[in-house]
Amino acid sequence: MKRFAGAFPFLCQPCLFPLDFGRGEAKVSAKENLANKAPAAPVRYNGIYTNDRRKAAMMVLILLAIWAFGAFVLYTDPKNTSTRWASATAFVGGCGFLSAVFDETLLPLVKDSFPLSAALSAALLMASRVSSFICQVGLPYAFLMFAVHSGDFLRQKTKTILQYAALLPPLIMLLITPIYPVLQFDYWLMVAWVIPYFIAASLILILLYKKEKDPLVKQSRLFTNILVIFPVLLVFITIYVMRTQNHYEAWRYNSLIVGIQFLLILVISVKYGFLGVKWRVEKRRLDSTLRAMTSGAQIINHTIKNEVGKISLYTERMQDYAEKTNQPALQEDIQVIKQSTSHLLDMVNRIQGQLRDIALREETIQPAALIEHVLQNLRPLAEQQQVDIRTELDDQWLLRCDPVQVREILINLTMNALEAMKQGGTLTLHLFLSKKHLVIAVADTGVGIAKENLPHVLDPFFSTKKTGTNFGLGLSYCYNVMQKHQGTLEIYSVKDEGTNVFLYFPHQRVESVE
Repeated sequence: MKRFAGAFPFLCQPCLFPLDFGRGEAKVSAKENLANKAPAAPVRYNGIYTNDRRKAAMMVLILLAIWAFGAFVLYTDPKNTSTRWASATAFVGGCGFLSAVFDETLLPLVKDSFPLSAALSAALLMASRVSSFICQVGLPYAFLMFAVHSGDFLRQKTKTILQYAALLPPLIMLLITPIYPVLQFDYWLMVAWVIPYFIAASLILILLYKKEKDPLVKQSRLFTNILVIFPVLLVFITIYVMRTQNHYEAWRYNSLIVGIQFLLILVISVKYGFLGVKWRVEKRRLDSTLRAMTSGAQIINHTIKNEVGKISLYTERMQDYAEKTNQPALQEDIQVIKQSTSHLLDMVNRIQGQLRDIALREETIQPAALIEHVLQNLRPLAEQQQVDIRTELDDQWLLRCDPVQVREILINLTMNALEAMKQGGTLTLHLFLSKKHLVIAVADTGVGIAKENLPHVLDPFFSTKKTGTNFGLGLSYCYNVMQKHQGTLEIYSVKDEGTNVFLYFPHQRVESVE
């Protein structure tokens, strides 16, 4: 999930499971528990009968889903700090479900199967209380840390200071909160620091979305905010706020929130590529298409070349005969045949050249200088078409790439942009460093691409240009070159408004100018 990663590529979602399932501990008397010397076998917990197998199975299923998702998020990008905090949020939130599993599944099972095992029951009850405590105290902290580490708006030193300073309220709660046999939170005190944590994290995530320039990351941040902020608000209300009013069972609605979030993630992943799911599917489809087209084109090209060779041989014989017999009309016809075969061979060579496997010859260059060089040759044509060229180039970066191939990509993209602006317009080139990529963006104000054509623009031989000299291979070639650089190519376009093409080069190919 690297387009989800990456991202998501894909950026990963932390929030699905900030769920607390701490029991309504205040409803069980600590005095009664102590008087019995060991936890009594409960007939029910918080009004829920422990023999309700359907609900117990649901708790186990949700717990497994939460932790599986947390593991998946961590797997996508384990070296990224924000990804690790996203995964931690899921695991910490899952501890609430774990508490429910202890209380409503394991404890009744032990009581039924081992009626004399008071020590085991006490251990399970202790595990339940600790799990609930971890969820309720750790969740706001993990969520805030995810937000803090999601962007580069703060220096690393500042992030580290915040990371330790924000631990103070959870540590205070650890010191003042009775955990066993009855977990007894002061929920008014909890709300006093939990809500500010939520507000701060939400504002950070919204600010990061508004300031993001990279469209891939911006889209990922948008989906993160949709799937995080409002659901987390509801969860925090059911866990903390409702309990200040003695509504201890409101947490059970969190199961519904989890279900809705899973459905939203599924829909967004399939339709928009959240968590990189759609990107991986589209990439495999396009790579498969390119391989099939390349193989087929090689066979066709070989056949055409052989047949054109035969035609050329017999055309030369006819040419000699026409000259010897002084037949000017026949000579003119032969010239037409020779021009046609020459054009056919040229077309075959061009197709083969753009579909061939690309071998990179890498150098370390200044991409800003390369862009300026391409534009220098383009400006006369742009002036002729009354197209204004603008640049926003961050020239402090070096890029390890094949400069010839990257230059060819830029020529392809800028020429496409000029062809889309026959009546004038603006061509803008950006160069900037995002969270995971060095990005080159080519934007025009031309005719744009129709919505139904946009999914196919990278397919080989697909073209909306009605000219006999265009084979629909330019963007396929650009995509192929970017793949060789371990990068990506993204196209965004609106009909009659313009097109934006983004070239993403991975960070490992980038270094700062000394």
